[in-house]
Amino acid sequence: MYSISDLETFIAIVENKGVLAAASAQGLSPATVSHRLTKLERELSTVLVFRDSRRIRLSPAGEVFYQRVGSILEALHDAEHNIGARGSSVSGLLRVTMPPWVFSKFVMPKLIAFEAQYPELTLDFLISDNFVNVVDDAQDVAIRVGKLTDSGLLSRKVVNNHRILCVAPSYVAKYGMPTDLAELAQHYWVCLPWQRQLKLRSDNQTVVNFNAKTRFTISNSDNMTQAAIAGHGIAIKSKLAIFEELASGQLIEVLPGVLADNDAPVWFLKPQNSLTTRKTEVFYDFMKSLFSTPLV
Repeated sequence: MYSISDLETFIAIVENKGVLAAASAQGLSPATVSHRLTKLERELSTVLVFRDSRRIRLSPAGEVFYQRVGSILEALHDAEHNIGARGSSVSGLLRVTMPPWVFSKFVMPKLIAFEAQYPELTLDFLISDNFVNVVDDAQDVAIRVGKLTDSGLLSRKVVNNHRILCVAPSYVAKYGMPTDLAELAQHYWVCLPWQRQLKLRSDNQTVVNFNAKTRFTISNSDNMTQAAIAGHGIAIKSKLAIFEELASGQLIEVLPGVLADNDAPVWFLKPQNSLTTRKTEVFYDFMKSLFSTPLV
């Protein structure tokens, strides 16, 4: 029968992307690491890792096994810690996906302190405004903004947030400030690709469909903020993402309350079948701490 050590070696092979690197990380010989992997595959009667002289690749069975075993081992180590059988360190690899503005505005400025507190924890960030499938893309945690549509994830709200329309004073000086939906339709916008069709509220509170007139779209929320500041057009932004720019006057709000649904909380998400581990909990506490001071 395989042992916990065999499972830990399998995880090390995957996370270090090879037998030699895993051997170095675990302080073992490459022969021992290869033997443990072969033993594990023999006991399971399946191939977990396809390997050649240059790289390794998980088999479909290996992908499933890696996801479940990693969480189980972490939960086991946490249980040992809780009864005093292990040291107090939080360790391992934590994969996190989040939008660029959350990372640049909130996470990055405080990341040095978090790393100092948990030096044995390795973070792998996938920073993207595009939808990331947490399970398919093997993410432990996702930070998302807005309404949740994926019921297959466990969710906890990090902080309330809402979206507004905003524009640079330089744009207003050139094109004027729109005062109603008819004028708004004549103005230029800078948008993420999926923001060109909006639902806005008219003066009589009727919800209408609105097509933004864009000179260009952009796929990164931080770059979109910079484009708005440069005067390229009106933007729809999370107020948390631009609180500094609003305070400094680099951006000003357009038609307050015009968005039909401006609610956009920040969420902490995990796969439905994932176990609660210390590394995910300390990262959740970290995210909560970043928004502990009300900004909006």
